[in-house]
Amino acid sequence: MKKVFTNGILAAAVVLTLGACSATAPIAGKTQSAAVQSDVEHVRLLPLEGGRNFRDIGGYKTVDGKEVKWGKIYRSGVLIHLTENDYEYLKDREIATIVDFRSTEERSEEPDNWRSGEVTTLAWDYELGNFEEEFTKVIATPGVVKNDLVQVGNRAYIDLVRQQTPAFRAMFQKLIESDEPLLIHCTAGKDRTGIGAALILTALGVDRETVKQDYMLSTEVLKKSNLFQQSDGANEKEDRRQAFFSQLPQEVRDFLMTPDASYVDTAFGEMERQHGSVQGYIEHALDVDHQELALLKARYLQ
Repeated sequence: MKKVFTNGILAAAVVLTLGACSATAPIAGKTQSAAVQSDVEHVRLLPLEGGRNFRDIGGYKTVDGKEVKWGKIYRSGVLIHLTENDYEYLKDREIATIVDFRSTEERSEEPDNWRSGEVTTLAWDYELGNFEEEFTKVIATPGVVKNDLVQVGNRAYIDLVRQQTPAFRAMFQKLIESDEPLLIHCTAGKDRTGIGAALILTALGVDRETVKQDYMLSTEVLKKSNLFQQSDGANEKEDRRQAFFSQLPQEVRDFLMTPDASYVDTAFGEMERQHGSVQGYIEHALDVDHQELALLKARYLQ
């Protein structure tokens, strides 16, 4: 396994990334386009025994009537629970690059241990921040309601954009350099990965409402998950983390397991504030010029 680690920006951000999902059946069902460009099964949520929100972002229509190719770009949560059967299933998908948005500590606690062919892994050393402390301040406030939690999430997504820009830039550069299948992932596969996928779909010409529908699909996936699942051999800090989340009210747990549609607008709003538009952010912050954007569309659309 070949690994390439790229230094990123140290940033403390409250990013809601905990969660787990074991997928046993596709949510959207199997679909087949008229023009078949891949031999792999066209399925939205991959039927993996130990997958966490592991999805193919193919099949979405663009505003000009084209379709994102299946079997080229995947999104997922943590990979450590994938089974040998899962790797056998994934073998034909020939994933060649993994873009890991997780912090240094997250990667150390739950390493990928990819076992389905040689991959190049892009990862960044940074600190995620003390989520427990930040969130505790909010839930300890008398009369706290869901909207208070959403506001915390929206602030976190502003930090997410600033924190993950180097990773998003490298993600696009890899898509430009090679047309081999690529996987982006974080811990739950809904926040950092959700915005990464949203940027890819936007760059390819998918409208924002469809982009948000893909983002919100994590709601259906994560509602069946065990938010507090942790790996074997958890350390003392992981035990404290699990104890913290276990004592939260059910409404708070439900909130943590599901994204909020406003978060996409918040993240895109921050990009628009910085660069005038999401396309401007892609062009200027992520260094994707018009020629490269045309290349991406030619490569990943049909």
